[in-house]
Amino acid sequence: MMDLRAEIDITASPATIAGVMFDPERFTEWMKTVDRVEVLDPALAPGARVKYHGSFMGQSIAWTTEVETVHFPHVLVLKVSDGPFVGTSRIGIQRSGDGSRVQMHNTGSLNGMPFIPEAMVSGPLQSALQADLVRLKALVEA
Repeated sequence: MMDLRAEIDITASPATIAGVMFDPERFTEWMKTVDRVEVLDPALAPGARVKYHGSFMGQSIAWTTEVETVHFPHVLVLKVSDGPFVGTSRIGIQRSGDGSRVQMHNTGSLNGMPFIPEAMVSGPLQSALQADLVRLKALVEA
């Protein structure tokens, strides 16, 4: 079981940050692994699904998320399935000082790749998660 966490402070309101983070069509702007998005269910509501296409460690990948919980602009919990990593992705955004603290917490396991030890993938995934938040910060604060 992988447990990946990253956080960053962004000088913006939770609503401004969530406007970017909770919009799947904007994922290509701040998530390096995402090249293309297919919105299967256009509502930001429990049950809504999105399919993502991209690459990681030189391999083409695709995965589907389903909204489990949404409390705009503070919480979005996604069930991640149909991809190389299955589990849960939780985004939390809370007011903090002059802006907001953004936290991402991904838990789950590798899917369909028993030959790859999770320890080989968890480090690069952790680095990618933090780098995505740095890109998000630059995008939102620009």
